[in-house]
Amino acid sequence: MPFKPLDKKRFPELVAHEIETRILNNDLQMGQRLLSEVDLAREFQVSRSVVREAMRLLEGRGFVTIKRGPKGGIFANNGYHKPLSEALGRLVDSGKVKGEHVFDIRLLIEPYAAAEAARVAAEDDIEELQTLLDLSGEHRDDADFLQRIRGKFHIRLARASGNPVLLILMNALIELLRKYFSDFKELDLEIKAVETHQKILDAIRAKNPDEARDLMQADILEIKKHVEKWVGPDGRDAAPPQGPGIARPPQPQKTS
Repeated sequence: MPFKPLDKKRFPELVAHEIETRILNNDLQMGQRLLSEVDLAREFQVSRSVVREAMRLLEGRGFVTIKRGPKGGIFANNGYHKPLSEALGRLVDSGKVKGEHVFDIRLLIEPYAAAEAARVAAEDDIEELQTLLDLSGEHRDDADFLQRIRGKFHIRLARASGNPVLLILMNALIELLRKYFSDFKELDLEIKAVETHQKILDAIRAKNPDEARDLMQADILEIKKHVEKWVGPDGRDAAPPQGPGIARPPQPQKTS
C-alpha cells in the first residue's frame, strides 16, 4: 500500500510519524527494507532532504537502521528503547544512576514479567525461549556467549509477558548494564543461570505464575550478588575471584 502525499507543514516529522505507525502496526516488519529516499520522496511528494531528515529522526528513535554500501538501504528496526537507553546513559554519566539502581528496577519488574508470561505466553513465545536455552546448551564452555544469551532470554521473556512497556524497559536496562556496568562472566555461574532459566521456562510452560516469579527474583539476586564482588560501593572494581573459566569484566565507567 503506497504512502499518501502530505498536505501539512513540518514535513520531516510527518513523514517519520507515518513510517513509525507502519512499523508499530507491523505493516513493516523488523529488518524489512524500505523504499529508497528517491521513491519515498515521490510517494510523499516531498523533497529528498525532507525524507533524509525524517530518516535521521527515525534512526535516532530506533525505528530504522540505515546501512551504507552496495547492500545498504533503510531497514525497519524495533529498537524503540534507544531514546530511553540514551537518556539513562546520560544519567549514568552524571552520576545519578548506578548499577544497584538498575538491579532494583529489575527486581521490581522482571518477577512480575515472569509471572505474567506464565499466564499469557503463547506457544511461539515458549518455543523461542527454549531455542535460546538450547543454544546455551551447545555453548556451555563459552562464558561470553552464555552472557549474551542470558540477556536475550530476559528480553524475550519480557516480550512473552504481553506488555510492550515491559519490553521497552527490559531492552533499555539490559543495554545499560552491558554498556556501563561490570557483569560477571564466571563460566560456572553462567551455566547455573542457564539451569535457572530452564526452571523459569518450565514454570511458564506449566502456567505456574508464583513459581516463575520466585525463580526470576532468585536469578536476578544471584546476578546482583556476583556483580557486587567486582564493583564496590564506591564504584571501583573489587578483586575478581580466580579460577578456571573466570574472566575479569571490563573496568566499569565511574559513576561518582
